[in-house]
Amino acid sequence: MTPIQRYRNTRQRGFTLVELALVVGIVALLLGGLLVPLSRSIEQKAVATTQAKLEAAQQALIGFVLLYDRLPCPDTGNTGTAGDNATATGCTDWTDVNGATTPVTLSGLTPGASWGHLPWATLGVDGVDGWGNRIDYAVYTPLVSRSTFNSSTVPESNLVVKCTHMTFAEVTGGMGIPGCLTSATPPPPPALPVVTPSSNASFVVYSHGKNGLGAIRPSGTANPWPATVTKDEKQNLPTEPLPQPPFAPVFVETSVDDRRTFVFRAQTDAKSSTGEFDDLMVWMPANLLAAKLLAAGKWTP
Repeated sequence: MTPIQRYRNTRQRGFTLVELALVVGIVALLLGGLLVPLSRSIEQKAVATTQAKLEAAQQALIGFVLLYDRLPCPDTGNTGTAGDNATATGCTDWTDVNGATTPVTLSGLTPGASWGHLPWATLGVDGVDGWGNRIDYAVYTPLVSRSTFNSSTVPESNLVVKCTHMTFAEVTGGMGIPGCLTSATPPPPPALPVVTPSSNASFVVYSHGKNGLGAIRPSGTANPWPATVTKDEKQNLPTEPLPQPPFAPVFVETSVDDRRTFVFRAQTDAKSSTGEFDDLMVWMPANLLAAKLLAAGKWTP
């Protein structure tokens, strides 16, 4: 046998285009299967990080009360510093008293909320959530002044946290929140009743979630507002900024309750019958704040 014949007999055959395509397809499927859990893991981490920051802010606010006998005004300048004008008529800029768009006297009116960003620098905590947006904060207005922060005004806190309608399918699918439901049995369709986890919160700290609708970036730029924003997401702004970025937002109040009513419910995507919602929130009920003050010896029964 000649050398040429021996070479021809021992030559190995390569992959065909069809075989290569099959290999590439299998690899793509495997990678796709890995990316989905990775994406979920990243999302879960962002949620856990944000929840931890909200709880840290809640504890820092309690500490502020124990030190200064009042709650801080929100940050309205994107500097992390609590606003000034800490009086019963409100804080600088974004303050609401019974629907007014500027601070007014409390005589004859139901006190509302002072709201803005979490004063993270004043509190010594992180003011950015897991998605890189500013964490927001609202406070019952009379509690920002030492002259009106007392055992009479704390129980009068009137910030409201509501859990809006959830379909029974969403609840049984594992997305329900304990405390938001009044019954384990489904009522007549299409939804479960609205419940109110808190009707007398002293302050609320919240993140606008992954979609960041209406949130402010650390740079001061407002996130865009899609035309199809859900009612629940819009309620937590709690007012609509106009015009659109990159111009500075002008906040327009639309009702008396806008700045003291907030929504806390199960997270749902845009395909849900209740609309997209991914906000995260913690709050301080007035009776719990009073209990902490009593335990710290700041008040006496």
